[in-house]
Amino acid sequence: MWLGKATQFLRRAFYPVSRVINSVGLGILAVMMLLTAADVTLRYVFNRPIPGAFELTEFMMAIVVAFALAYTQVHKGHVSVDLVISRFSPRVQAVINTITYFLGLGIFSLITWRSIIYAESLRLGGFTSSALYIPIYPFVYVIAFGSAILCLVLIYNLFEHLTQVVAGIRWWVWSGLLLIIAVVLVLFAAPVWGQGLIWEVKPLTAGLLGIGLLIVLLFSGMPIGMVMALLGFVGMAYVAGLGAGLTSIGAPPHSTAASYSLSVIPLFVLMGAFCFYSGLSRDLYFTVYRWLGHLPGGLSMATVGACAGFAAVSGSSVATVATMGTVALPEMQRYKYDSALATGCIAAGGSIGILIPPSVILVIYGILTEQSIGKLFLAGFIPGVLEAVFYMITIYILCRRNPLMGPRGERSNFIERLVSLKGTWGVLALFVLVIGGIYMGIFTPTEAAGVGAFGAFLFALGKRQLTWKRFTDSLVETGKTTALTFLILIGAAIFGYFLAITRLPFELADMVAGLEVNRYIILGVIIIIYLFLGAIMSAMAMIILTVPIFFPVIVALGFDPIWFGIIIVRVVEMGQITPPVGINVFVMKGVAKDVPMYTIFRGIVPFLIADICHVILLVAIPQISLFLPNLMK
Repeated sequence: MWLGKATQFLRRAFYPVSRVINSVGLGILAVMMLLTAADVTLRYVFNRPIPGAFELTEFMMAIVVAFALAYTQVHKGHVSVDLVISRFSPRVQAVINTITYFLGLGIFSLITWRSIIYAESLRLGGFTSSALYIPIYPFVYVIAFGSAILCLVLIYNLFEHLTQVVAGIRWWVWSGLLLIIAVVLVLFAAPVWGQGLIWEVKPLTAGLLGIGLLIVLLFSGMPIGMVMALLGFVGMAYVAGLGAGLTSIGAPPHSTAASYSLSVIPLFVLMGAFCFYSGLSRDLYFTVYRWLGHLPGGLSMATVGACAGFAAVSGSSVATVATMGTVALPEMQRYKYDSALATGCIAAGGSIGILIPPSVILVIYGILTEQSIGKLFLAGFIPGVLEAVFYMITIYILCRRNPLMGPRGERSNFIERLVSLKGTWGVLALFVLVIGGIYMGIFTPTEAAGVGAFGAFLFALGKRQLTWKRFTDSLVETGKTTALTFLILIGAAIFGYFLAITRLPFELADMVAGLEVNRYIILGVIIIIYLFLGAIMSAMAMIILTVPIFFPVIVALGFDPIWFGIIIVRVVEMGQITPPVGINVFVMKGVAKDVPMYTIFRGIVPFLIADICHVILLVAIPQISLFLPNLMK
């Protein structure tokens, strides 16, 4: 069949291309890390910074993001919500995927086209960077090129699922499928061709309809970034005209990807990857085990403590769960720990990864709300440590009531405990380097990411753990995380233009501020909404989607933005382990393949109770979060 042959041709032709350009982007990511570390060193030690280093970083960021998009799609790495679609039959899933890939291909074809037009306008206008006078337009063309390769991969995905749909069926089913696609296109194009002809909807109502459609499409399994970009374009085209809609998708992909402040994301992720491949997690676990292993549930406590330590160099809850699961679970199984407690403490402990600095989620929150990332990092430290303490207390109570849940481990003498501390010096050194450098004003949070990544690289080399394969694996994992993050950020930027023109966030803030109820009741409602959303989507997507809506409300109510950031990230953490999704639970299931999903969720329940107590404490006593930031000049 010609469709199957075309699918195979696309796979053979464009998969290697995506792999090659991804490798180029990852090489540039490594150069970006070295550039940042060298710039900070030369400036601080010799007072001779590299001229235009921040501009070079922006240009390199554009290449890294653009060249990783297609490769990540090849490996189905972009974030989507498949909670609903996964319940359908394979044939129905193929039909839905065919439609969503068709829509994704449509919006990224438009983005490619508009990026080329935007690049040409910059070329004709002679726009250059302010310090090095480097033309900007070639890097916009890079974004267009990356989007075009992504489109080719989406064509392959479209044909792949279309082949499953039409296999062994008659021509009239073909016709029905094409009719469905045509109806979908008409429905999404209606706000454009129907503007001023069929109906007129006020901008505020259009904003509410856009959010409703966003929720519906999120459950279709379509990548979240593509959903937001599609609805942002269609909404803008309806409210402000087709020209405004097309303009809104031209510049955001480049301005988002080539962002100096957002370069902190791939560099902090790279820092965590180097730490993982250097064996740092195993050293942390056995050090904490020497100190706590003899207590009731001591191995579980050691796991939570190691999770907190690894969070200080990772910034990712998923990475923390995957890492500590492979290290700690076999040990707890060897000591006959209850499966629910063993898996539950790892899944819950992993969630600490997005609160204790450096945290990618806090970085995104800080950029979206224009708050100090350094202050957010400091604000997350004490609550993060308290979270670990709450979990340890929970484990102690459970194992005191039922010693069989967590038998005591071997008791270590004082000398063994002191000797074990040598395994933690790497984490301590990196944490002090990053957070101390920010606090003392030696470098910015963005520069701290590059310095931290380079420090982790040197640490891994010093331990002789960083083989060439582990080095490339670190870059590849970082590239995937970077691509999935920036696809969401690009989509959010386009959708944000639409929301801004409808004035929905500001109208909502005014309405809520005018309610004659206690502001803490409103805060409680917002927290409940975050708990619900956290159970069905990823933390990053939820923060990007909701903060632009809720942040004006919080400001209008007079709450501290730094404190609110910690509260929301803390609540988002709870969503990572809350049924029915709980991404950490699924990662844990991938590690503990022989443990039923029900058992893992059962083990989560005591930790969710501890989470609720912790959140109540943070809300009741804001100074827990604000004490350290208030010391920062």
